[in-house]
Amino acid sequence: MPLSDYALVSFDVDGTIFRRAALTAAAPALGIGEKWNHYDEMEAHRRITKKECLDSQFKLLAGKGLDEVLREVSKVEVMRNIRETVEKLQGLRLGVVLLTDNPDFLCTYLVERFGFNGFVASKVPVKNGRITEEIQSLSDKLEGLRKYCRWLSIPLKRCVHVGDWVNDIPVFKSAGYSVALNAKTDTVKKTARHVMETDDLLDVYRHLTALP
Repeated sequence: MPLSDYALVSFDVDGTIFRRAALTAAAPALGIGEKWNHYDEMEAHRRITKKECLDSQFKLLAGKGLDEVLREVSKVEVMRNIRETVEKLQGLRLGVVLLTDNPDFLCTYLVERFGFNGFVASKVPVKNGRITEEIQSLSDKLEGLRKYCRWLSIPLKRCVHVGDWVNDIPVFKSAGYSVALNAKTDTVKKTARHVMETDDLLDVYRHLTALP
C-alpha cells in the first residue's frame, strides 16, 4: 500500500543509523572493549540470553560520565542525510522513531542530533551526569514496538520498519512493510519486503515514496 496509508516509520540504530554498532565501537576507548566483546561472543554462542548480554554490557557503563560516552559515540560514522530523511518523512505526517535495544540516553542524543520524534529503547538512567545500574533492557524489539503502537493507537500493520540485523526479523514479520538496509545475513534479507544497500538514508525515503 502507498506510504500515505502508514502512520509510523521506525529505524534500527546500529548498522542502520550508525554504520556500525556504536557502543561496541566506543567500548575500547572507554576501557571496557574486551569485556564488552566477551559478552557478545557468549550471546552469539548461546551461553547467555540476549537480555543477559545487554544487562551485562550496560553494567560495564555504570559510573561512567555520559559526556565521556557520547564523545566516543559521536566519532562513529553515521549514514548520510539522516536529518533530511527524517524531516521529509515528517512532512508526510509520519511519525519517525528509533527502535533499538540500545540505551535510551543514546537515543536521546540521536533525537537531538537528527530530529526523530521519539524512540523505543532500553532504559538506562543517568543521574548527576553519570550512568547508573538501574537497567531495564529491551531484548524484544517487537514487544517494545507493540507497546508503543498501543500507546499511540496505531495498528502494527501501519508501521514501516527499517533495520539490518536478526533482532529486526520479528519486527519485519509483523510490520506492514519492512526494509533490510545494508543487511549482512541472508536470513534478514529474506524476511524483509525490500532489500537495499546504500550509505544515504534518503534512498530509503525515495523507495518508500514510490510504493504503489
